[in-house]
Amino acid sequence: MTLKRSQKLALAALVTLGVALAYTVWNLSGILLYPNFAGSSCRANTLLVMGAAQYNGAPSPAFQRRLDKAKDLYDAGCASRIIVTGGQREGDIYSEGGVGVSYLENEGIPATALLSETTSRTSFENLLNSRELVADDQLTIVTDDLHAYRTNFLAGRLGYKAELEPVYAPYERAGYTLSELLKLSAQRFGLFR
Repeated sequence: MTLKRSQKLALAALVTLGVALAYTVWNLSGILLYPNFAGSSCRANTLLVMGAAQYNGAPSPAFQRRLDKAKDLYDAGCASRIIVTGGQREGDIYSEGGVGVSYLENEGIPATALLSETTSRTSFENLLNSRELVADDQLTIVTDDLHAYRTNFLAGRLGYKAELEPVYAPYERAGYTLSELLKLSAQRFGLFR
């Protein structure tokens, strides 16, 4: 039995829809479940804190959660240094990386254990621009739980061998999850760095 053109088109549309649905479910599962399996083994030499917003020299609540987690890991002896990433948005006086280092110094971390990357504006750039600071060290990346899966993907793409330490993000989770799904898809297909 030969399929008509309209039947072939309908079948192709169904197959495409099935592939898109499977892709979406796979990535949503990763975004939502990966944080349950990620975590630091406390063997890293370096912690890398992914940048987040700062407000006039003070870390945003999300950024502060990440910084506090890095401090806890440092205090527990899980690393000997911390790199804080993040540049400036248009009109900002302060960089995220600089604000994060200042915050950690005020929390008692010695300045000699702190480095900042201050030119990045995206998660990909956070990792890319930190490469010179990381060297060949064992690395633990600290970021929000829903951001961890995409961060792990980007770190792998850049050749990092890193563990992730997810921090629970208590704000509107559906919107954050959708945003991560869209950014991950764009990055997987090379549409966005």
